[in-house]
Amino acid sequence: MKKIIFPLVVLALTCGVTRGQEEPATVSEHLKCYGPFIGNWQYEGPMQEDFEGIAEEGTIIVVRTSMKRILNGSAIEGNWSIEFQGGAKLMGKDLTGWDAKQEKIVHGAMSSGGTISGGSITHDKATKSLTFSLKGVDGDGEETSSKVVLTKIDKDTYTWQATERTGGPSDGPSGVYTFKRVKRQAKKEAK
Repeated sequence: MKKIIFPLVVLALTCGVTRGQEEPATVSEHLKCYGPFIGNWQYEGPMQEDFEGIAEEGTIIVVRTSMKRILNGSAIEGNWSIEFQGGAKLMGKDLTGWDAKQEKIVHGAMSSGGTISGGSITHDKATKSLTFSLKGVDGDGEETSSKVVLTKIDKDTYTWQATERTGGPSDGPSGVYTFKRVKRQAKKEAK
């Protein structure tokens, strides 16, 4: 009996290890709409609204964003920072992926200010835009919600606009912020 059980255990373990080493099936087909937004981007200019307790309208800001495919193309990682004239800085990170059960693109984010949010993204091929519909809480535990639209203008330009916002440092719609692609610098060869 031991001679039969041992080979079965080895076979089961081997199959389990082999299965665990297989490349996961990619779901990037559902995230192809993100392709034009992959890269490094920057907006530098005046704020178009007040950020309560942080900065006033007209304050010069530098916003940097980056989006890249991760996890074998099955997710998008986003990183962003806002530097306010005078030295204040906010940073954040988000992840986007495909929810196969609900058949929709989902998004989750956190920031250095203590905010968290989650929701979904819809793609409009005709307008070349992604619309984020999010709910969350700010750093004080107050509920927030927003609808944000990224619209691709050309290869090296997109716009960002909050069309709806409640809670957080600003309510209501925002102005339109234009982001330009930041070219990657070539790596210097090691000598």
